[in-house]
Amino acid sequence: MKVLFQNADTGDNFEHDIIEKELRIRDIAIQIMKKYEIKKPPFFFTIMKENPTKETILEEDDVLSTIIEKKLDEKTPIWFRSSELHPDMVYKLRTERFEMSGYKLIEIGQKSVLIAGIGLIGADLAAHCATIGVKKIFVLDYGSVDWYNIYRQILYYKKDVFRPKVEVARENLEELGGLEVIPIRIEIPSFISSYNNPKLIEDALSQIESYVKKADYIITALDTFSARMTIQTLALANDKTLINTAAGLIGGVVQLVRPNVDPCLACGVYFERTQDIGACTLATFGTPKIIAGLTIDLLLDVIEDRVVEFNHIKFTPNYELEKGFFEKGSSCIFCDSPNGIIDSFQKKNKKPLLDWLFKTS
Repeated sequence: MKVLFQNADTGDNFEHDIIEKELRIRDIAIQIMKKYEIKKPPFFFTIMKENPTKETILEEDDVLSTIIEKKLDEKTPIWFRSSELHPDMVYKLRTERFEMSGYKLIEIGQKSVLIAGIGLIGADLAAHCATIGVKKIFVLDYGSVDWYNIYRQILYYKKDVFRPKVEVARENLEELGGLEVIPIRIEIPSFISSYNNPKLIEDALSQIESYVKKADYIITALDTFSARMTIQTLALANDKTLINTAAGLIGGVVQLVRPNVDPCLACGVYFERTQDIGACTLATFGTPKIIAGLTIDLLLDVIEDRVVEFNHIKFTPNYELEKGFFEKGSSCIFCDSPNGIIDSFQKKNKKPLLDWLFKTS
């Protein structure tokens, strides 16, 4: 004798041979908990002959052979429902509509993304990557959750205040199921970082670079220009595509930097050490979310190898989007020559980057 069991929420089903006459609902519950790797027993219901217009909840002591005799007909399943789902099923439910829209979920799921900075823009980026189907996300941030964060950054709540952002992000993102989040709590070397000697910076660079090498794509969502340049150096020196994001009172930008294709973030930029301050925290309410959404769309274009005929997007306070193609600047100390900072770093020479980070003006 066989009976059909079906998950009322996902449609997933299986047949069970009823050999033991005294097999009870609780026995099936145990099997389902093992099969779907859930900790809480599901509840069961079906439709009975005596009451065909209403679902009948089954008790854990109910005998299956008796239920089979009394349910509406042999084709009527015994449904089960649980507040828990296997991570693979959660992933499927989260992404199947994107797949129906034409996204290549297999390719997306095979890629990994490192997000440097998981604050106002970065928290949204991490959540979007998880939602769209990226299965491995590296989150790099040295900060802790504060009282301001819990009102504007979607990964953090009141209970998380004073905890490291990367640990909270890992917990909350992995709750979505079907992905791995790798927390990296390292201070990114910059003009305003706390490192007081080159050796400490070298150690931090080596640690961060080890994660950059493992990721397929790098996204920066950092407050300061110098921190962005540090991550860009590590990314391009390892032939990784980088997408930079920024937001402020005058709008926001997304910039694509593909190795040997696009100009780097420093091309054409004259930048003084005294200008290295954060602006994202002052961004208008909607701008960070718009920038995060545009960034994910661009990332998906790159992952799915679509033609991208621009490398720069600007969102203005007048609700306008501008996109274009930045040209390489002249005399860029980062990417303009074989002795540039990026090329030197690729050749295991970190001194030019260290000298730039420690310069006094």
